[in-house]
Amino acid sequence: MIRTRTLAVLLALVATGAITAQAGAVPGVAPQQQEGPTGQTADFTIESLTAPESAAPGSNVTVVAVVSNDGPQATQPVEFRVGGAVVDRQWVTLDAGESAAVRFSADTDGLDAGTYTHGVFTPSDGVTAELVLSESFTIEEFDAPETAEAGETVTVDVELENPNDFNTTQEVSFWLAGSPVATEDVTIEDEDTEDVTFNVSTEGVPLGTYTHGVFTRDDGQFAQITVVEPGPTTASVSMADQESDGTTVTIDELVVPSDGYVTIHDESLLDGNVVGSVIGVSEYLEAGTYENVTVELYDVPGAEFDETELTADQTLVAMPHNETTGDETYDFVSSNGTDDGPFLADGQAVTDSAAVTVPGAADNETADTETVDNETADTETVDNETADTETVDNETADNETADTETVDNGSADNATDAGPPTASATLADQTTDGTSVTVTNVSVSEGGYVTIHDASLLDGNVVGSVIGVSEYLEPGEYDEVTVTLFDVPGAEFDETELTENQTLIAMPHRENTGNETYDFVTSGGSDDPPYLTQGGPVVDGGNVTVASA
Repeated sequence: MIRTRTLAVLLALVATGAITAQAGAVPGVAPQQQEGPTGQTADFTIESLTAPESAAPGSNVTVVAVVSNDGPQATQPVEFRVGGAVVDRQWVTLDAGESAAVRFSADTDGLDAGTYTHGVFTPSDGVTAELVLSESFTIEEFDAPETAEAGETVTVDVELENPNDFNTTQEVSFWLAGSPVATEDVTIEDEDTEDVTFNVSTEGVPLGTYTHGVFTRDDGQFAQITVVEPGPTTASVSMADQESDGTTVTIDELVVPSDGYVTIHDESLLDGNVVGSVIGVSEYLEAGTYENVTVELYDVPGAEFDETELTADQTLVAMPHNETTGDETYDFVSSNGTDDGPFLADGQAVTDSAAVTVPGAADNETADTETVDNETADTETVDNETADTETVDNETADNETADTETVDNGSADNATDAGPPTASATLADQTTDGTSVTVTNVSVSEGGYVTIHDASLLDGNVVGSVIGVSEYLEPGEYDEVTVTLFDVPGAEFDETELTENQTLIAMPHRENTGNETYDFVTSGGSDDPPYLTQGGPVVDGGNVTVASA
């Protein structure tokens, strides 16, 4: 608890000013109205009082009062009082309308820590303030970046300790290039610590290296920071067609605007399997531009694989990912798509694909094909189909065509004309009670669902952003589809309804397992993927207002 004491005559005072201080001033004597040389009564007022709010015990404290004369020329006493008692007095002469600064200097040697009330008075006016005698906050930890891009906001974290046995408030400041740029009054409980963060913009600061620091009243620490040219603001990736030994692939050019990684996805990404398609990830990369980045395959934190290398020629997709948790470990797969999501451009993940050739893969595929053909021949023999289909390779295509036509009267032609699956969705701006939203219209050519994602989808959180899913929809078009929120198979939520206005996103999904149950979340993005258009999911966003928010 802060203790309040009367300083009384314990201060050793030295007064300086226009008139020599009266060394015989008696503590506790009430000031008397004085007449100046003209014999007329003047009116001296205190315009301002400048005094420290805190000081260390045993230090010198300077108090300055600006005194003005609102009457005719006169000489009057200006007194410094502590705890109500006069501890020093100066006689000041002022012309009519004149002002002067009156300075008192006090030595606090011998005083205990605590709070002391003081003030400066004339015969007709006075101003008071409080002085806290306390040990200065100390800086226990000081964390600041060594570089910053021009225009970037620099974050400096400081851990302060209050060594006093009472709660107190002291000023803490951040200085850059010799000038204070941020100041904060910090209150810390007795013998406790407090974390303080300064966010300082380097906008307009020329490139170069600067000394900066954080200061308490009597403590401080310095560091240096170099302001550099701004780096790239958007991610990009380029991966050329290449030959691989099956264990690694090479990214030709890569730009990551903030720290992150570049991942390799297999072709299941194109079916919406965002998490499960990751088969390789680079080491942690600081923000910057890179060339010829080697990515090791089948060694991804959180993923399990049946294979250890590529065994067939295929198309792979490179995708830069952002480090969002600060642990410098790729967590996208282990977090089921919640952390370390992909960099986005125009709402879509930044990607580039390439044909990857594995030496010997063609031979292996030929052998596999022949084996399958032989198995097919055996199967066909059992089924009393043409047993010698595989005897002449040139007849294989015709026989397969015949088989197809026999199984499905014209289904081959229909499959050729059907084209890829298509979908659309419209989510209009609306007001909700927080438990559901209405999708204005939906079309799903192969049946499925329409899901509702929160805005974390835009940060690459494809699976974890699902907060609602419709019932199973047969192939067709639908109007006014109501989607219940926070009831998604495989998902767990801390909330049961929306509590604030926000943007939500509708996304149609295909049913690809045949069980008419939405399995996208429970499968980590492998099953029931979104419908795609131009390589990205079909989406539409709307502003949702919560009636009770």
